[in-house]
Amino acid sequence: MKGTLEFLFWLSFFLPALPETMGWILLLDPKYGLLNLGLVNLGLFKEPPFNIYSFWGIIWVHLGGSISIKVMLLTPAFRNLDAALEEASRIVGSSALGTLLRIVIPVMMPAILVTTILGLIRSLEAFEIELLLGVPIGLHVYSTKIHELVTWEPPQFPPAMALSAVFLLVLLLLVALQRLYIGKKIYTTVTGRGFSVRPTHLGRWRYPAFFLVLFVALGITLIPITLLVMGTFMKLFGFFNIPDPWTLDNWRQALSDPVLLRSLWNTIAIGMGAGVVGVFFYSLIAYVIVKSRFAGRAALDFLSWLPWSIPGILLGVALLWTFLQTKIFLPIYGTIYILMIAMVIKSMPFGAQLIKSVLLQLGNDLEEASRICGGGWFYTYRRVIFPLLLPALITVALVGFISAARDISTVVLLGTGKSRTLSLMMLDFAA
Repeated sequence: MKGTLEFLFWLSFFLPALPETMGWILLLDPKYGLLNLGLVNLGLFKEPPFNIYSFWGIIWVHLGGSISIKVMLLTPAFRNLDAALEEASRIVGSSALGTLLRIVIPVMMPAILVTTILGLIRSLEAFEIELLLGVPIGLHVYSTKIHELVTWEPPQFPPAMALSAVFLLVLLLLVALQRLYIGKKIYTTVTGRGFSVRPTHLGRWRYPAFFLVLFVALGITLIPITLLVMGTFMKLFGFFNIPDPWTLDNWRQALSDPVLLRSLWNTIAIGMGAGVVGVFFYSLIAYVIVKSRFAGRAALDFLSWLPWSIPGILLGVALLWTFLQTKIFLPIYGTIYILMIAMVIKSMPFGAQLIKSVLLQLGNDLEEASRICGGGWFYTYRRVIFPLLLPALITVALVGFISAARDISTVVLLGTGKSRTLSLMMLDFAA
């Protein structure tokens, strides 16, 4: 059952923001939303009670992606939590709630802080949802304002970069607070003295907890997918009251488009490249920050956050200028490699910080024992560190693939006819 729930959260994260938002519009639009029409027709309300084009509507749509990404971020850290810590707390008479508050949450604080900061930054730089739901009602946020400045004629890059500088200051403060808090404590849970992970028995709360999580997982997964599929068969999106509203022409048009197969291949290649290459670089960065004595590791830690201080569209502009002005990189402009590089850079905060939070749980005595037995650095990493990092590395690789497949703002200025991805095709159709 746990595997099914985890799969549903992965599926929720895999849903691209653009079509997922269109699905929620189909359900909660104040004029033609299915739920609103149903409640009014049943006589329960005189006016449609829900309006997706609102502040709370934007928050609601964000919940699906934000919950799923937080679950994926915290899962590897929970899997590395030594059950002996909880058992020791229970032995001295602490309750389950007391153990959670005094043992589990403090030990998990690096992962919790990383998850909170990453979630906050992702929300601040979110683009597609706010563009569809906020701009039509005049509700601008940080990312849509920068998009508006960049797409003006002529583009207003100086004020756009000034807004990015403000965001950079916020990021600097968050990272400084994180390092200040974590630097004062030790969070090692996996050592050479024995390590075991055992599930917590919920007792009578087992089934209520399961059905609550199942309800949330289905709510953020099944409903958007159902509405998304339904919308693909409609003649006019959202109009159910016209004669014969269903059609297969949308699918015929999409599948007969010669650009589709090329875009599909580009998406798979970029996603796999970003996932595999990213894991290598992120794990190297995290290892240097946590396990090395490199004098500049604090600066490297801060630099690993920087890609999320720059909105995707501005990162695309920066990379575009860099590749056009640098002769050595000019040949790869217009290819999928520039998009792959962009996504590796964009996902760096997520990958490096997640792996870093897991490395903080690994005791140094594991490496020391290997080296005492004659193992070199590479042998120690391959036989000791890598197996313990594997769940986090798989998470980073999959999230890197999915992020590359669904990203729009970062690649919208870098994609050309030959390197176009499925997400850019969706944007073309939506526009």
